[in-house]
Amino acid sequence: MAAITIYTCVCGVQKKTSNHWVLAKVTSHGVTFIPWDAELARSRDITILCGEGCAASMLSRSLGDWKKPAEGVTSIGSVTDLSAVISAEEYELAVA
Repeated sequence: MAAITIYTCVCGVQKKTSNHWVLAKVTSHGVTFIPWDAELARSRDITILCGEGCAASMLSRSLGDWKKPAEGVTSIGSVTDLSAVISAEEYELAVA
């Protein structure tokens, strides 16, 4: 029996057949967006995004973080941490 991987965006949407999904790698230097790759999506340091709206919201948040005074290096962390970073309201505004 083959295992089925279910990919879930930070906003809670589960991947179906859409081709608009992207990946992001968050580092202390910023965010790097990467085209969808199922194997890479399984990496712990990769954030899964369902499309342009969530990617734009992540980029916007990252740009806002640059303005904060640096008291040390902060990073967003894992996918589960990002659900708190991108609220439902921010997601709705991003996709509107």
